[in-house]
Amino acid sequence: MLATLAVAVGALSVAGAVATSPSVSPGTAAAVEHSERSLARLDTSIEASEQPAAAQEPAPAEGANTVAAPEVAPQGAVEARLAGSVKAIDSANPITDPAWFTQAYADGFRLYVMHSVMWDSCTAWDRTVPQLKMALDAGLMIAVYTRDPRCWEAGIAATGPYANRLQFFALDVENGGVPVTRAMVDGVASTGVRPIIYSGSGMWDGLQGATAGSFSDVPLWDTDTSVFPFAGWEPDHLAPAPVAYGGWNAPGTMRIANQQQFEFSYNGVAIDLNSFDASFLTVP
Repeated sequence: MLATLAVAVGALSVAGAVATSPSVSPGTAAAVEHSERSLARLDTSIEASEQPAAAQEPAPAEGANTVAAPEVAPQGAVEARLAGSVKAIDSANPITDPAWFTQAYADGFRLYVMHSVMWDSCTAWDRTVPQLKMALDAGLMIAVYTRDPRCWEAGIAATGPYANRLQFFALDVENGGVPVTRAMVDGVASTGVRPIIYSGSGMWDGLQGATAGSFSDVPLWDTDTSVFPFAGWEPDHLAPAPVAYGGWNAPGTMRIANQQQFEFSYNGVAIDLNSFDASFLTVP
């Protein structure tokens, strides 16, 4: 899902690949320094000499597919009123420099979603509160998720004083995980945080089984990287065209977001690129 790191930080997934989970714990990933140069476009070809030694990327495997970096299109003024779709980041990696978030805002991102507990546990991550604060200070909206949806309670608690600033909590339903239950959805809602479900048409039915059609009332954060517009990325949560599954992506149940690219190296940090329906979000 969300900030997948099956390989080293900065590696790009080939468009159309199936979503996988990060295998690197955010608590042990090396912090990276913010690049001082102004980014007119996202660049995945950052020279190794510009990276801290602990965060250098391995050379691509021989014969591996590579793709060009999408250009960051201007977001336009959304401070007073959001309109259309907005750019969003999700990541499970440590970010220690406030300037990283300032640059993200300057490049048009408006939502930051992070994994709020230690990987493979329900223990609060000590980076959660500091990173949420930096994101908010930069003007970004915030939200969180846990790779194991059973950790929803700990995941929300880990946000500390910023729980009331969360746009939502995402229940992650993907290959290798566990099915979501109505108790999880209701539990999130009982805290005052909006629940949403993250999944994809190639994962949902197989994991949910007989309950696959029982959650279309919960907003969907979809994933589809099959036709990502690398020539120039404008946020559009309805691109590629939504595929109907689980009762979603039909009149009245259209997805509220789409994850469009995995493991993109942005200013030295591996992130996933998403478009969110601005009408679902609230202006802070």
